[in-house]
Amino acid sequence: MTSTTLPESPAVPAGDGLRAQIDAILGVSGGLSSVANAELARLAASAAELVATASAVQAAVVLEASTRGVIAESDHPRTRAWVEQSCRDAGVPVAKAQARSLHEVAQTCVGYDVEALRAAVTEGRVGIDLAGVVAKSFRRLKRDIEYPNWDALLQILIDHAAEGAPAKDFAAIEDLLIGQYGIPGRLDDQHDRQRDRRELTGFHRDRNGMLVATLRLDPASEAVFTAAINALSAPITDEHGNLDPRSAGARRADALLDMVAAATEADRDVPGSGTKAKVVVAIPLETLLSGLEDAAEKGWATTGFSQALSPSEARILGCDAQIIPAVLGAKSELLDLGHAKRLITPAQRLALQQRDGRCTFPGLHDPASLMRRAPLDLLGPGSGERRRACEPQ
Repeated sequence: MTSTTLPESPAVPAGDGLRAQIDAILGVSGGLSSVANAELARLAASAAELVATASAVQAAVVLEASTRGVIAESDHPRTRAWVEQSCRDAGVPVAKAQARSLHEVAQTCVGYDVEALRAAVTEGRVGIDLAGVVAKSFRRLKRDIEYPNWDALLQILIDHAAEGAPAKDFAAIEDLLIGQYGIPGRLDDQHDRQRDRRELTGFHRDRNGMLVATLRLDPASEAVFTAAINALSAPITDEHGNLDPRSAGARRADALLDMVAAATEADRDVPGSGTKAKVVVAIPLETLLSGLEDAAEKGWATTGFSQALSPSEARILGCDAQIIPAVLGAKSELLDLGHAKRLITPAQRLALQQRDGRCTFPGLHDPASLMRRAPLDLLGPGSGERRRACEPQ
């Protein structure tokens, strides 16, 4: 196979030069099939360089048109519409996302305070997708950082963007810059305001029937929360070396449930601890009388939060919370209200952890910290049969 040497790309080539480079890539003698395998990666990089260069040229043209008033005087005075129509008229329709990015550049990269950013965009060092993010981040930071540091501040943001920092990282970068260059006490004030807005919403059902809530935390609280979740959600392997079958999201969810359960366990050394979640479960009498084998088909339990539970779920829930059974008659009248009962003590759970190290029920690989659902005397040596053990005694 033969290889092809590509021409060097100027920083901002004229239109004909850019077209010639594209033709050089597409017009390889014999087609791309004649290019050596080792050259394909360089060819892809050269194409990416051309895309970045073309985007820089496009941004420079749009900024020039905006500065001259060409866009404002046109039939499409908004930058996005002007870009879309101009490209459509030339027979090369532009993607809407590209037009939006150019609109953002024209709106945010104009002004004496961001001249360095404008130069970085037109030279191709900062992509048009990040130019608006950098400009907005810089102008927010100017409120918290005194003037002598502004030029250095903008250069730091430009460098981060040029190094490929994603847009979502700029909020954290802003915190670091306020902490280093900001007015004394400003970062503390900002985080205090954020802490006042901490929130855990109630649950709502998504389209798949799953229950979803949103947690909003200030940076310090998130650090503590994430550290705890990461420590408890590390993947585990069973005795045969099989990897943890749970997804990362499932492991984090299990870790959160484990934290909730641990927080509600009574500790005799901590007065007032051990406040259990009290869940009233309404069970139709027919379901209760039909026996466990037929219960799933003839009825189900419901919680005080109107969630439907299968009988087995109700039994498992009873191991982790103070479950109060409420037996209902045919007309949903209350026939009997039971009492809260805990089936396992912290000492028993500790014994299970020391004995088994993990859940030994076939097909389950829960870590030892999750083995809290049954009393020790219901489990045979090494059995870990948590579902059967959670049946009422």
